[in-house]
Amino acid sequence: MAKTVAQSYDKTILFIKISSAVCGANVLNPAYRMNILTWIVIVCINLYYVFTGYTLYVNIYVEKDWPNVLQVLCYLGSAVQGYCKLLNAIHNKESLRFLDQELREIYLEYDQKHADYRYCLKTTIDRANKFIKFMIIFQILISGSLIGVAPFYRLVFNQRIFVMQFLLPGVDPSTEYGYFVMNCMHCICIIFGSFGNFAADLFFFVVVSHVPMFKDILTCKFHDLNDLLEEEVADNENNNNNNRIKDVREDFRSLLIDIFKWHQRYLRFIAIVKENYFWVLLVEMGTVALSLASTLFCLILGTWPGGQSYLAYCFIMLYIYCGLGTVVEVTNDGFIDSCYTEIIWYKLPVSQRKMLRMMLMMAQNTDGLTIGSVIPLSMNTGLQLTKTIYTMTMMLINFLE
Repeated sequence: MAKTVAQSYDKTILFIKISSAVCGANVLNPAYRMNILTWIVIVCINLYYVFTGYTLYVNIYVEKDWPNVLQVLCYLGSAVQGYCKLLNAIHNKESLRFLDQELREIYLEYDQKHADYRYCLKTTIDRANKFIKFMIIFQILISGSLIGVAPFYRLVFNQRIFVMQFLLPGVDPSTEYGYFVMNCMHCICIIFGSFGNFAADLFFFVVVSHVPMFKDILTCKFHDLNDLLEEEVADNENNNNNNRIKDVREDFRSLLIDIFKWHQRYLRFIAIVKENYFWVLLVEMGTVALSLASTLFCLILGTWPGGQSYLAYCFIMLYIYCGLGTVVEVTNDGFIDSCYTEIIWYKLPVSQRKMLRMMLMMAQNTDGLTIGSVIPLSMNTGLQLTKTIYTMTMMLINFLE
């Protein structure tokens, strides 16, 4: 039996639930409670903070190695991101379940309509699944390259370098045993940290990738409305019976009201996404900027052989988030364009033109995703942030010189 788009969506959400459950944060499950896995993850992140603090103390007060301090701070940003996403998911679990249920209801409702609606749904879920596959491959490649640099340098150059830079109290990194133990611990942190951030990002990516679907379905509704308008005009010209004209007008009025309700549904959806991911976006952008500046500085000084992979990871994550913000901006503009170009508005009765104008005014004032309610999350912001990071790095280099 052919699989419906609603079943495809359920399969995608099931994958997200399994990934989140491994991290102890399957908040999409209505029966979710903080469990032993949740506390293990929280304890491990806090231990990483302790080890990082100890390493900073050694580098600043004992060895006075300032370039190494920045290298330690590079990975700290990813840990802060993961912790913030975990706490945010637990705190806002009801809202995240609402977003999931809202999307599922849309799939179930519009999967029963004509082919244009089903095409919109299929395009959306295929886009979300392709993005998830890309993220899986991306995380595997980055994690593998971060871990592989240590054995590569040991085998090729006979040089001992560490995967990460935090120290373990009581373990001497200058000994062969200490080198092995610390790198094993670093590899474990890379694997679990990478998977944790991947699992935390999945639902946000899937939710935002569904934002264009609202505009696509609105376009389908406008086309259906145009068909009814043309039918009404044709009936009037052919002097068809009054009952038929009355039925067409009733269908037309019902569909127009449904369009207004759909736009209100979209506004509510975007408002919930913005509210629940406010801190995630703020922390993500702030820590990515810190990690990028620190990593770029270390690479320029030549103190971190494996920094290229982490720099690539930070840049790609920066522009993925900024790209998703741009998706919301483009969708908001698409609602405005649809009100002008996808509906035969000049054939509407005067009273209904006024309602459409009100919807257009609301569409023109719809805000996109922001960083701290101050800076819009967009590709332009990502470009400006990249320029700022480069400037900060040059200032750090001049300071050390």
